[in-house]
Amino acid sequence: MKKNSLTGWKDVFTFTLKQTLRSKAFIISYAIIIVLMLISMPIVSTLTSKDNSDSTSLNTVKKVYVNNKTNISSIDFKSVLHDEKLKNISFEPMRDDYNVVSERIEKSEQESIILTISEVQDKYSLEFVKATKGPVKESNLNTLSDSIKKEFQTIKLNALGVNSSQLDMINAEVKTNVFITDINGVEVVKEDTSISDSEYWFIYGILFIVMMVNIMASTQIASSIVTEKSTRVIEYLLTSVKPLAIIVGKILGMLTAVLFQVVSMIVALFISNRITSGLSSSSGESVLSQYLPKNIFQNLNLTNIIFCLILIAVGMIIYATLAGLAGASISRLEELSEGLTMFTFINLIGAYIGMGAASVLMASGINGFVIFSFLFPLSSVFILPGALLIGKVTLPLVLAAIALQIITIVLLFKFVAKVYETLILHNGNKIKLKELIKISKTV
Repeated sequence: MKKNSLTGWKDVFTFTLKQTLRSKAFIISYAIIIVLMLISMPIVSTLTSKDNSDSTSLNTVKKVYVNNKTNISSIDFKSVLHDEKLKNISFEPMRDDYNVVSERIEKSEQESIILTISEVQDKYSLEFVKATKGPVKESNLNTLSDSIKKEFQTIKLNALGVNSSQLDMINAEVKTNVFITDINGVEVVKEDTSISDSEYWFIYGILFIVMMVNIMASTQIASSIVTEKSTRVIEYLLTSVKPLAIIVGKILGMLTAVLFQVVSMIVALFISNRITSGLSSSSGESVLSQYLPKNIFQNLNLTNIIFCLILIAVGMIIYATLAGLAGASISRLEELSEGLTMFTFINLIGAYIGMGAASVLMASGINGFVIFSFLFPLSSVFILPGALLIGKVTLPLVLAAIALQIITIVLLFKFVAKVYETLILHNGNKIKLKELIKISKTV
């Protein structure tokens, strides 16, 4: 790859960036995205505060008729009332006929329920019956039933004459520690490299965002190239600019525009989060901090952020180059979806390897497959940024991944330099991969 092959890429970059930023489609989509980001945190805060208020409100059940069919005479559920959500409930032994009480609840006493406690083959059964319609919902009944079941366990043990100290002994936790030692009897400490559930979803979230941005940027690049092919703009550019300079300039121009969108989205999200936490949270706690892994901010330093941006940018250049080739291999916009089939397949391979590695990380920690996904240029852009931010990747491994990405880009650019001019001037059926390889060998 000679230096003069890149001459003029800055002009192509500037032209592409200006055209993209000025287009109506970009401006409209950018405005919609920013508005969505700004209102996202208030919506999340409103929904979560509503859930919290529901969880702390009084239970809609007002009375429980206890239908005791067991040999336990002293059944008292007063301890259940210690729960703030259940303190409004009264327990009353059922003296009337079951059908009479059931009919009364169905017609006029819909805030009451029947609790039938029976004993079948040395096993106890608790059955809850509510009105088919009324204020008592399944969630209210589930909350109450959980507390009653827990209290009934204590009532059973008391009936058997088991006191609290004996119960504590029965329920005492038994811990077993297994140590691995070497031949000298020295303990071999094995580091736990697995990730928590919240860390998994954090990695998955970054992976999903990168995949969406990657597809969006790459599709725009392919679409731009096809459009310029159909209007003959590329043919005029080829008279003064080398093919490699054109593809490099277009890729960097489109990626810059997309990354500008992404950075703006992140800034808008943090502004929304900051304003929302200041207005609606009495403790001043950030809305995002409720869902992010607790140790994320320990690894959120300038070095890690820079390496994350480098990994994403270099990885997206790889995919953008592949999308550029896909766009150049077709002649009409109508064929764009067909032309991007192979690119989409490659993109999904990288994303699915990253998803698999995230699952393995949560299940068993770092192993050979996870390290492969960190280093493989097609998957590292998806999995490595999230893993780096939660502290599961060493700096040498990150540098090795970036080096492999750069090597892949150099090889791709060499391939592009050989076939791009032929592709740009081609008008006709879509050029397949075998034909691309054949062209690269003959040029």
